[in-house]
Amino acid sequence: MEVNQIPEIGKISPAIFNELIFPRLGAKSEKVLVGPQHGVDVGIVEIGDKAVSFTTDPVFIVPEYGWERAAWFAIHILASDAVTCGLKPKFLSIDLNLPMEMTKEQLEIVWDTMHQECKRLGISVICGHTARYENCHYPMVVGLLSLASVRRMNMSPP
Repeated sequence: MEVNQIPEIGKISPAIFNELIFPRLGAKSEKVLVGPQHGVDVGIVEIGDKAVSFTTDPVFIVPEYGWERAAWFAIHILASDAVTCGLKPKFLSIDLNLPMEMTKEQLEIVWDTMHQECKRLGISVICGHTARYENCHYPMVVGLLSLASVRRMNMSPP
């Protein structure tokens, strides 16, 4: 595959990122300390004397792996993005786009596992979205956004 083409599967190439994504990032702000970069899942903005990180990831729920394992992984994969910058995630937004076949019992297992892991890690769920949709299928059914803050002098850029 050529680097200037979109891959059949997986992340886009740095060339595609630089051509299509990077030049179109909405309004520019001097408060953005670390903006979008190819292969980097964290952004950092200045708010007062603090640096606030934002991380986002899709979440794959693979029923064959087990509901608890999938939910545990969802929280930890997102938290790891912030931790690699030396930040401890504090807040989380969860977007659950549920397949029609997901049951209340399965949702309860997923949500309870996410709740328990967030509680254990000191992360507060602050907002989200939960709905069932036709043509929404496993494995990707969740999007997560986490926030962490630190005094700017203690920040480690990615």
